[in-house]
Amino acid sequence: MWNPFEYAIRKNKIMYAKENYLMIGNTRWHWASKIKKDWKYFHTSPNPIEFKDKDYSQLTWASVGPVPKNIKLCPSKKIILDHVPLKDLPSNLGIDRALASWSAFKKQSSLKSKLQDFIVIDAGTILSVTKVTRKGEFGGGQLISGFSLQLSSMANGALNLEIPINKMIPTEVFQYETDNAMIRGSINGLIGFILKIFEETKLPIWMCGGDAPIILNELKNTNIDIHHCPNLVLEGMIDIDQKINSI
Repeated sequence: MWNPFEYAIRKNKIMYAKENYLMIGNTRWHWASKIKKDWKYFHTSPNPIEFKDKDYSQLTWASVGPVPKNIKLCPSKKIILDHVPLKDLPSNLGIDRALASWSAFKKQSSLKSKLQDFIVIDAGTILSVTKVTRKGEFGGGQLISGFSLQLSSMANGALNLEIPINKMIPTEVFQYETDNAMIRGSINGLIGFILKIFEETKLPIWMCGGDAPIILNELKNTNIDIHHCPNLVLEGMIDIDQKINSI
């Protein structure tokens, strides 16, 4: 029998597991696999050719990005917005934001001394900000282009700009090289955005997403209360799937 995680496992040196999850993102695919009693999380570039005509019928999945037509995913194994127990979720909210918010709500609720509203930031292709109330209600949010999308937008929109190859964050405020100026400006935009939200709310922040590490590094000398949980979305997905299967 073909192992649906064969490619991803081979690339990441992870053994086969019976409980497997996939979140199809805009630019990356995110996986969770239970190895004995521990969950392993890993991320790959989309590779629909590798998975062409293979059996994904046992894979629990969700999607915010394009789903390749030749990948055989089981509709009944899809996690959708209606499965997420948070209140007042808009019908068009991205399932990744809902899952991250649910996961953060459970974590925040376990902090008995800090039962309060909070903010969830998913720093991915789109950097999304979601407010969740202490009662588990969706409280609105904001969206802004993520780090890489800002760089590609500048390159696509201006004749003489190109996407920087090296995306190391320069330390100096003002840059002489165009690439570094693009990078410094983009990260400053995201940092300023987050600082403004914290200034206006003073609420704790739960953060996930691929760009979280570089953002956290920029915020390390601030007094913002940030909990970095890289796998909020997948953890929420696992929790909800287990609730569904226990009914």
